[in-house]
Amino acid sequence: MVDGHPAPRGSRFFAASAGLIVVLVLLSFTFTYFTPLATGSKRFTLLRHLHGLAFFAWVGLYLVQTRLIRAGDLRLHRELGIAGVALAGAMLPLGLWQAVTSVAERQARGTALPFEFSLYNLVDILVFSAAFGWAIFEATRRIEWHRRLMFVAMLNLFGPAFSRITPLAPLPFPWSDMLPNLVADAVLIALALHDRRQLGRVHPVTIGAALVLVPFHATEPLIARSQFWNSLAPGLFGFG
Repeated sequence: MVDGHPAPRGSRFFAASAGLIVVLVLLSFTFTYFTPLATGSKRFTLLRHLHGLAFFAWVGLYLVQTRLIRAGDLRLHRELGIAGVALAGAMLPLGLWQAVTSVAERQARGTALPFEFSLYNLVDILVFSAAFGWAIFEATRRIEWHRRLMFVAMLNLFGPAFSRITPLAPLPFPWSDMLPNLVADAVLIALALHDRRQLGRVHPVTIGAALVLVPFHATEPLIARSQFWNSLAPGLFGFG
């Protein structure tokens, strides 16, 4: 209820797409986390468990939030939104901490380019933070902007999760490295089609996300292996 009147039901698109993405995220970690954890074939640090718990919780909360809007329960949606802000606040330091720890682990193994994948970590954290923060700002101002910015934040978590599946595909570099994020970006096509049906035009957030993310994700693997990044990254991550 809103001011004594039934709250409007949200679009089916966001609830349905959230459900599909959650299923794919869980499947993506089946062989790299859930199965080793259940069988004891691999041990994980406490940091990895905390990092995974926070990110899985946010993905699950996003699904719940889209369902609440679909059901018209705006009050509970807003109350849980406070938990979402707190959870996002925990995800950022955990993400950075895990990124730095992963660099140290790759250095210990003697990896040729230990900072290569740290670019993906940094970009994912920055994009998620920007999209989520902007979405919160728009929550009581422009609801259609809020919905799409939260959707972009969710896609930014889907790409890294999907990267656990793509090694199964025998693709050469750079296609193997750019594929996960480009698969996530492709979901923007579905959002654009939804925009046209619901709004009669493609929303500015949808257009902006495509124009910014797709070109960068297509070139990110090349940047990650460049001398420029691998000479810059040690200082950024405290290894200088």
